[in-house]
Amino acid sequence: MGKGAGAGGNAGTPVVRRSTRVKAQQREAAFDGNVTRVTSLGNTTGDTDFAADERDRPERFRGPEPVLPTKWWHAVHHALVLSACVALQVRSRTGFFHSLFLTAVMLWYGDAYTAVLHCALDRAECLKVKILNGAARGFQAHHEFPYASTRGRGVYRMVCDTHRIQIITVASALLFGRWTEMTARVCLMKLVVSAYGGAVGHFYAHGGGGSRPRWVKVMQKAHLLLPPKHHVGGHHVAPHGINFGIVNGWSNRVLNGALNDKTPSIDCMLRVWAFLSLFDVAIIERLVLPAEAVLKHVGGQVLGEVKGFAPRLF
Repeated sequence: MGKGAGAGGNAGTPVVRRSTRVKAQQREAAFDGNVTRVTSLGNTTGDTDFAADERDRPERFRGPEPVLPTKWWHAVHHALVLSACVALQVRSRTGFFHSLFLTAVMLWYGDAYTAVLHCALDRAECLKVKILNGAARGFQAHHEFPYASTRGRGVYRMVCDTHRIQIITVASALLFGRWTEMTARVCLMKLVVSAYGGAVGHFYAHGGGGSRPRWVKVMQKAHLLLPPKHHVGGHHVAPHGINFGIVNGWSNRVLNGALNDKTPSIDCMLRVWAFLSLFDVAIIERLVLPAEAVLKHVGGQVLGEVKGFAPRLF
């Protein structure tokens, strides 16, 4: 979602947005002189790719956040992140992913991080916080203009919208991390999953139908990217209180019991988000190797028990 400061995202007098098809029907009725009442202002088959799940509704915003032009430093930043990932894969003994355990943890945590941020910025109180106002307008106007604020922006612009949160992640890793290979790995994995994965997953959750590349459909079906029905059919139903994760949806089953449109309080949400943003990389990098050692020990014991029990079966 956008973070611009244009008037398009300002809250205004509630209006009702009509789909292009409904507008056309109304124009045709007026032209023919018929007094035809269009009873449904919702999208119908052919208007959108997910017509049954997203429908027009009363709005608080005049439009989505304006699409600001990308800058050269966005491209430089993306190139540096890609180069760092490739260098880690080539030079590290365990590669970029290190282990299946760490990869699974980061896929879950990366989605959970976006859920906490998303839940906080969906609150109307954030509109009153100057530093959060632009991002909050982007998230909240997105509920009312879901396609204009995703497909209308384009996937590259949405990726570039994550630039500032990526800078916060890198700066926090430099301040509180151990400056080891694991620090770099966890930091980069968070960028790849939360920032790039969140932008791409969310874009294609709205990015519809046959226009989605085959690899996207495969990853959505496997829940490695956010499936449209999970997001549109869950979070985009008023009051928008579930399924806040926008990478793959892995964390939603757990977090739906804790996060909704009213609780926790906005102060609590912002404190949690700030804590995670500052210290998550430093905490995870310190826990990876001890956790893997515990899993290896427990796994060895279980395997030993299974081997010892197997001969008794024969």
